Amino acid sequence: MDTVATTNSKVDWLKKKINYGATYKGMITFTLVWLFVIVLFLSTFSEPIKLIFGQPLLPIELSDGFEERAGRIIILYHSIAVPVVAVCTYFVLMFMDVKEKFKSRVKWPVFIGSILASASGILFTYVFLQDGGLWHDLNLRWIWHGLYLVGLSLCFYGGIMLLLGVFPTGTFPKRDSENRRNVLLGQYALTLLTACILVSVILGGIIGSFFGNGMLPLLAEYFLREPFPAGYNHVLVDAVKAHLHIMLALIDVIILLVVYRYTTRDQKGKWYAISMALAMPGMLIMSIGSWAVTFNEVLDWPFDMHYLIYAGSAILVTVGLILALTGWQKMSKEFLGDEYESASWLTRTKVLFRDPVKFSLYFHFIWVNFVMTFGGIFLALSLRGPADLEHGPSPLTKALDIIAFREGPLEIETTVARGHWHILATLSAVMLVLLLIDVLDIKGSIRNAMGWLFLAGSLIAFGLGAIYLYYPHFNPNWAVDHNLYADVAEYWKAQEILGFGNWLPIVMDLGIMLFVVALAIFCFHQLVQIIKGRHDVKDFPE
Repeated sequence: MDTVATTNSKVDWLKKKINYGATYKGMITFTLVWLFVIVLFLSTFSEPIKLIFGQPLLPIELSDGFEERAGRIIILYHSIAVPVVAVCTYFVLMFMDVKEKFKSRVKWPVFIGSILASASGILFTYVFLQDGGLWHDLNLRWIWHGLYLVGLSLCFYGGIMLLLGVFPTGTFPKRDSENRRNVLLGQYALTLLTACILVSVILGGIIGSFFGNGMLPLLAEYFLREPFPAGYNHVLVDAVKAHLHIMLALIDVIILLVVYRYTTRDQKGKWYAISMALAMPGMLIMSIGSWAVTFNEVLDWPFDMHYLIYAGSAILVTVGLILALTGWQKMSKEFLGDEYESASWLTRTKVLFRDPVKFSLYFHFIWVNFVMTFGGIFLALSLRGPADLEHGPSPLTKALDIIAFREGPLEIETTVARGHWHILATLSAVMLVLLLIDVLDIKGSIRNAMGWLFLAGSLIAFGLGAIYLYYPHFNPNWAVDHNLYADVAEYWKAQEILGFGNWLPIVMDLGIMLFVVALAIFCFHQLVQIIKGRHDVKDFPE
């Protein structure tokens, strides 16, 4: 009897853990831990590890060939980005209005598909290699590539189900007469966003259909200037650029809408209505501009479609600013209560620092503009230089009396083009983790530690990252002798600017390490909570 009771107890314990894993919170936590494992795996044979130990910790030697490297990086991007999109989807299912019958049709295909695509992609690109990998069986290698495509297909199916699940009808979503307008505006914005994402995914799928075993892959940042290598054309190259940028931008729009709904649960207030009304044209204009970039050269548009992207982005930046101010005001009111109205501006501001998690979450909607948005727009507007005889130098380069990026070394432009969107991708991931910390209602010193670590890491890594990327462009010495340095790294090695000099990249890495430490704390904290049974649920809640 004791043996049976013990067995039943173990079965019940396992069921509770599995049941929690089937909840949105459980899936989000699992996916974030999974991404953390990927980062740890990649770090074992990264360049810093090689410098420290003299060799990689795992016997993986990656090929430096252009085709092999480009294909490996492309699949790595997707192996990380697809689970991130899945996390965004779970947040949508948690906080947004989705028809009940479609929730499971979205959740399970996206969860299974995202993990399958991510795991298969990593196995294909870093484990089953033609040479230098842990295994060299090429037949098994292409099986993993097939499973990678199956995972992506499942995620796309989940996206179709989500579009059907959020599409407004006469009876959905439910709303009262007083709040009808705001609820409908929020639902229209979510529906339009889902449709834009699916179209952007289809664009990526069309590009992918031109590649396969034996065909050339491409990285967008290697095709900034002509002439392009043989085998490529403008449409294909510009389509990759469009897919990359619009998908990352729309991920941030998901975060924007989810955090706005999380902050304003009742969807009341004029600022919510204004924000949703602005978000729709913002995301649509930005998406149309990105899609149209694909045909910039072929159709010879009357103006550069990038200007549509700038216009849409500016609208969304405004929505982000409204959200940050709304969130901070709500925090201040919650902390001060009845004393809010009589409190000074300084008092209202000081109480925000009592909760570094929420403060940091809203802060990033403003911080992203300084470290990514403004820099990206500056880069795009300053591309044209004196050598462009048809149009002449851009007004921005003339006004600032600086040399255009396109007139400088290609490596400088490549570094900035690659680096600025990596900042955005990492910053977006930080925002998702901060949101989950608050959703899980983690309290005490653990919460404060994670909040301050993420905030400090963001200020250091992203702030110095922006300086690292753009400062060489403003240095008069470099502007005069711009061919002296081959890339940004060589520039910083030869300079002692702002007191950083050779130490700047190291300090940036320390900022990134703060992220890793904060994420490790989160993962171990959740593991302890699950083992202790504090996340147990009796039944499947969804």
